[in-house]
Amino acid sequence: MGKSVPLTAADFQNFAAHRVINAAEAAEILGCSRQNIIDLTKRGKLHPIKASEKSTLYLKSEILKRNWQ
Repeated sequence: MGKSVPLTAADFQNFAAHRVINAAEAAEILGCSRQNIIDLTKRGKLHPIKASEKSTLYLKSEILKRNWQ
């Protein structure tokens, strides 16, 4: 079993607010369309941390890393 780490709700909210973005924000960072972000996801080039019919969330660090490739 993994090690327990003390994490408050405020810590998690801070993490999510600064490090998790949606497809529209990812498109803005990469300078492309939201449809291109969806295509990159379908081709396995981007990896969402959560996907639903209405929204897809990504780690901002992955998007920034792709911006430099």
